[in-house]
Amino acid sequence: MSEKIAIDGIEKNERMTKVTLFGVPDRPGMAGEIFGALGRKGVSVELLVTNPGTAGRSNISFAIRNQEMETAQPILEEVRNRVNAEGLSFQPDMALISIHGKQLAGVPGVAGKMFHALASNGINIDSISSSRTGVTCLIAQEHLPTAESSLDTVFTLSAP
Repeated sequence: MSEKIAIDGIEKNERMTKVTLFGVPDRPGMAGEIFGALGRKGVSVELLVTNPGTAGRSNISFAIRNQEMETAQPILEEVRNRVNAEGLSFQPDMALISIHGKQLAGVPGVAGKMFHALASNGINIDSISSSRTGVTCLIAQEHLPTAESSLDTVFTLSAP
């Protein structure tokens, strides 16, 4: 087995819902309109992924806590109509699992190790978001305990 990579921590966020707005017009201000409306009502977004679509439209997916859905759903329905998005979907029973560390960007293979550890335990990754200091995967809630233990096999916590 290869050597474990040192990270600062593994975090998990349970009971999430994946929201996708399909066919959002690809023009300035759309993301501000969507996330501004949620923010004004106190809804926090914990993961955000955009994908280019076709014909001048894109898809925007994000994760919010299940407990915020009662507030978020009517806001999103209204925003969908206001920005003329083509569709809106909600996928509950999701979870986020993340690794983070100050030096992750300088360590080759971190994301690949994470993805392989999850896949080798039969865990499909729905969405991925990364930055210089972390990698976050959206997965089915039911797989969260297995995901956490699988990451423990390839990563170790760095010394404080």
